[in-house]
Amino acid sequence: MGEVNINRHNVGRIAERIVSNELESRGFRVSDLNKKGTSANADLLAAKDGKTWQIQVKGASEGGSSWWVNYGFGYQEVIDRQTTMYNSVESFYRAQVVILVSVKSARDYRCVIMPVEEAEKAAQTNLDHSFRNPKRDGSKKKPGKVWTYLEYDPKVRDQSRLPILKAEREIIKEIPRQLGR
Repeated sequence: MGEVNINRHNVGRIAERIVSNELESRGFRVSDLNKKGTSANADLLAAKDGKTWQIQVKGASEGGSSWWVNYGFGYQEVIDRQTTMYNSVESFYRAQVVILVSVKSARDYRCVIMPVEEAEKAAQTNLDHSFRNPKRDGSKKKPGKVWTYLEYDPKVRDQSRLPILKAEREIIKEIPRQLGR
């Protein structure tokens, strides 16, 4: 069987399948909440030992030799702090856990598991250094994907960004985490 070509069009569903497989292999029962587009805030429902978790999965396809993750899309309302990155839609479904998945292939991937509050804090920190400051010419940055490398990048061009990049790294460095702990 050949390798699946992973790209920006299918990485989200592939990441959800990876997370589902990982959870099922650990004894969780997993349901897909997005089969009919019913849930904007959570993709999967995982249950084990009488506990349930609503999970938002964010996938990122290969970024060269480095591992990177995608927090989601930074809409203008999120950049302007009018709404949050996660659980921004009023709904019964509300993610408790965010799993960021960096996918190089169906067999080569990394997952970052975070409570939604920590994922929100990391995403907002990223927005502070990536979107909420003007471009070099003084103009506003346009909305876009909010992403970060999992490893420290010593080639950061703007050294003034280092303190906030380090703060973001501190939030996501305590990985791997497991559900149920």
